[in-house]
Amino acid sequence: MKIDMPRLIAVLLCLLMFLPLIVSCGGSDPDKGKQQTVTTAAAEEEAGEEKDTRFVGVNFDGKKFRIFSSSDKSDSTSANEMIAGSGEENGEVVNDAVYKRNLTVEEMLNIELAITEADYTYSNAQTNLRTLVMSGDDLYDCIINDVFALIPLQDENILWNIANAPNFDFSKSYWYSSTLDDLSIIDGHTYVMAGDFFMDCLMASHTMFYNKNMCESYFKDGNYINNLVLDGEWNYDNAGKVTTACYADLDGNGQSNEGDQFGFMAHGTWGSIMPFIVASGIDYIDKSQDPPVLDFGSETSVKLVESINKFYHNEAVLSQVTNNSDPSTGLRMHFGAGLSLIVGYNRLDDLSRMRDFEFDVAIIPYPKLLDSNPYYTSIHDTTEMGAIPITCPDLDFATTCIEVLNRETSTILMPQYYEVALKIKYTHDEVAAQMIDLVHDSIGSCFPVAYNSSIGSLLNCFTDCVGAKSNDFMSKYNSNIAASQAKLEEMIEGILANSVPVF
Repeated sequence: MKIDMPRLIAVLLCLLMFLPLIVSCGGSDPDKGKQQTVTTAAAEEEAGEEKDTRFVGVNFDGKKFRIFSSSDKSDSTSANEMIAGSGEENGEVVNDAVYKRNLTVEEMLNIELAITEADYTYSNAQTNLRTLVMSGDDLYDCIINDVFALIPLQDENILWNIANAPNFDFSKSYWYSSTLDDLSIIDGHTYVMAGDFFMDCLMASHTMFYNKNMCESYFKDGNYINNLVLDGEWNYDNAGKVTTACYADLDGNGQSNEGDQFGFMAHGTWGSIMPFIVASGIDYIDKSQDPPVLDFGSETSVKLVESINKFYHNEAVLSQVTNNSDPSTGLRMHFGAGLSLIVGYNRLDDLSRMRDFEFDVAIIPYPKLLDSNPYYTSIHDTTEMGAIPITCPDLDFATTCIEVLNRETSTILMPQYYEVALKIKYTHDEVAAQMIDLVHDSIGSCFPVAYNSSIGSLLNCFTDCVGAKSNDFMSKYNSNIAASQAKLEEMIEGILANSVPVF
């Protein structure tokens, strides 16, 4: 048989041209596979969403993205540990995930993350941030600090309006869209950011924790309360039933006092009540009006006060822990000793402080007021969120960096935080996975927490009634609403007068 040499040579050349593709597809080059993992892991598609290719090939030539990150040591959570971490790998899985996230984004965009700590406290954060930006110095591209301190700055012409800013896709799950809506009082004007990169939104969110072993003892199923939540039936009636069932007069004195076993423990009638108020989903502001008006003097608000009072003021609830200078620590101590079915006045990240408990701990949201409502997860007024100062000269650069940091936090850092810090076996415990998803996805209805310090009396209308064991909500509301409305209108005027561009 005669061999056609020219044709044979052509075939061999073609094979040589396609050989690298064959090797790559066959997975026979382990180093090649590792390289692909490093370069593509940061751009993995979110579950159910198309892979995000918007920033492929973006190159900022080593430009510094400058973050002013809160490291307030007096607060129970600090954003900075999830923003900067230790700055290096140290074998702690969550810290190393922070490092990996930051390195991934730096390499992807060819930037340098330059993070400065801001140890501002509750009492001076707002004043210091105002002074910092009004100095006019181009120091930072992103500021992260307490939401109550950022909100009053939005009408002072010193923060970028990011409502329609370039590169932000608020439809993505790593943005907390409900919270962003709550933070914006005028359509087209948003100045404060909430998303996965600003992880304090999740870490500092208010959740209840319950003792699954005690639940098993009393209700023959450790997931009994979990199932009420998942069935949409975790409301005040059922919360009252389970807490009442678990009360025990341990000291036998015939009185409900510290030292007994309780169904629910909290601390006072201010901070402990906030999550109940937010979880109600009450609409505080009517944005359909021009200008928007406060309007929550409703039957729903009256029902909320009545429901909290009924739940809170009974022998099955210990509303004040007296034997520890730090209320959260005192509550965890009692809860860890098996003296309460459910504990309040704690935040999601406090679960990381319950690792040594001799029983299984479950996360649940605060109860619904109306069965027709979804669950709402409350932030705190010191929850640390983001803003872009008007002194930042390149909004396209800043928003690109923040969008990618948000995305990579959701894919790189968040799973490690669930699995390691919170000890939730997310991939192995279906119920725990559903609960953490519910908490994450229901962060919202935060208007009263974010704006209470700025316009006043939103939360107080409820907490003052509960503190006095009074159901007369309307009297408290009517005596405060005019002053709060005046402050709201002043803020709205300032926002509309801003010269900050609306994109």
